[in-house]
Amino acid sequence: MERGKRRRGKVRQAFSATMSNRALPTIGWGIFCAASWTWCIGMFLPFVLLGQFGLPGFFAFLIPNVLGCAAFGYVLTPARQQFVRERCAGVCLWFSLATIAYQAFFAGWMLDPPIAFGVVVIAILLAGSFGDRGWVRLAVIVTAGSAACFASEFFSGNGAQSLMHLPTSGTNPPDSLLGLIPVIALGFIACPYLDLTFHRALEKSPSRHAFLVFGIVFGATLFGVASFWNAHLSSKANGPTITFALLALWAIQLCFTIGAHAREVRPRWRLAGIWVLLLGLALGWMTRLAPADWMGGGEATYLRLLVLYGLVFPFFLLFRLRKIPDWLGWLTIAASSPFYELGFMQNRTDMLFVPIGLIFVLLIAYSDKRILKARTNK
Repeated sequence: MERGKRRRGKVRQAFSATMSNRALPTIGWGIFCAASWTWCIGMFLPFVLLGQFGLPGFFAFLIPNVLGCAAFGYVLTPARQQFVRERCAGVCLWFSLATIAYQAFFAGWMLDPPIAFGVVVIAILLAGSFGDRGWVRLAVIVTAGSAACFASEFFSGNGAQSLMHLPTSGTNPPDSLLGLIPVIALGFIACPYLDLTFHRALEKSPSRHAFLVFGIVFGATLFGVASFWNAHLSSKANGPTITFALLALWAIQLCFTIGAHAREVRPRWRLAGIWVLLLGLALGWMTRLAPADWMGGGEATYLRLLVLYGLVFPFFLLFRLRKIPDWLGWLTIAASSPFYELGFMQNRTDMLFVPIGLIFVLLIAYSDKRILKARTNK
């Protein structure tokens, strides 16, 4: 009997030690990734896609987003991670700065000016206030706060009704979604490799399964965002129900995302980070306070900034990994920009196949060049 009790006690201790040493940190880092990846993209673009394409547009966003980011944790070995960090160090830095500015723009556009300014100030203070454990705990608190916002909307009756009445079609022809899918997939497959918060989580987490936890938590977050869809608006005026819960969700998540990315900016670039933060906030305020047709309105500005993550950063990641010269990268991006403008702003999504085809041609051409050079050296 005593031996049995001792064995059971040892099993419990071993299980408890395993949970504290591996399982709980793994879950914590997965939640951290989900909180750091809940940008103004995940908190607003689903509404745009639901309005334009209905549920197919929402799932065209959700599936590559969750799978592309979760795959990051399983694809990168330590050697591959080091390779990416060395080749793309400068691009990762600009990715962080652009992400900070984008979140600040969204805060300035969507939140009242005093609240938006408060979000920015809190984010700056958070950036240097905690170590890794503190940020993981903060991520759990932020995720719980976001869940409370979703629950508030859901149990009020609006959220449940919205999820049951998400539109099956939108204002754009269904087949026009086909041109967007490669661009969306490219962005969400490539951008995680430039996200320094993901790299930190991969290095610090005791298990790669943190990115499985990420997928579950972030997927649930996107459905929570969709619960704010206003099913009562007309098809020409569709969008979210702007409630206190949604505004609180935006404010909480923006504080965390800006702070997490500001923390990753190297000390000598911290001043640049503050400047881009203020510039993004100023652009958001200009969009909010200016006439509705200024620069096409807030949504048009939002979508144009989104091109950074569908064109500029994915292309440069691939170019750096293949050692394609920067001048050719910029030339390719400049040549592709009009097609993205037509696709994103004029609903000519068929035009997006042109730059996607162009980048594949370049990657194949440079791959062949390297193979030919290797054969020549032999």
